[in-house]
Amino acid sequence: MTTAPLLSFDLDRTYPASPERVWAAWTNADQLERWVLPDPEWRVSSCEVDAHSGGGYRLRFGPRPDGDSYRETATFTVFEPVERLVFDVLTEGDGTSERSRCTVLLRPSGGGTHLELTVEGLSGPESLEHLRTGWQWCLEGIAATLEATA
Repeated sequence: MTTAPLLSFDLDRTYPASPERVWAAWTNADQLERWVLPDPEWRVSSCEVDAHSGGGYRLRFGPRPDGDSYRETATFTVFEPVERLVFDVLTEGDGTSERSRCTVLLRPSGGGTHLELTVEGLSGPESLEHLRTGWQWCLEGIAATLEATA
């Protein structure tokens, strides 16, 4: 019996903000709640962040009005402030259960910050496309959050 290889994707974005501000967007619950939605018609019903190695975040989000269709639980396996964040994620809800590992690298770049995101360990092409789309929206959300808090 053969098993399908796990899938991955990479995204990157440069923000006109310091690495410290971009790091805070990932590790501060108030900021994370602002950008983490994978769809502008959705809302977050709860968001908690425990910002240290071994900590993580817990989210409940989904379509309006209640925003409680999905649960996402992440554990920070690598927590190197302002440089690297690695976390294992379990996303559940609406008949879906998907595990992934996300790596966020932050590098100073021309007065701003270059962010590289790798998402790996995905079970199939459909999960890959859903998560890639969601993370693209999230990276745009980080830009809007950083602009709003400038």
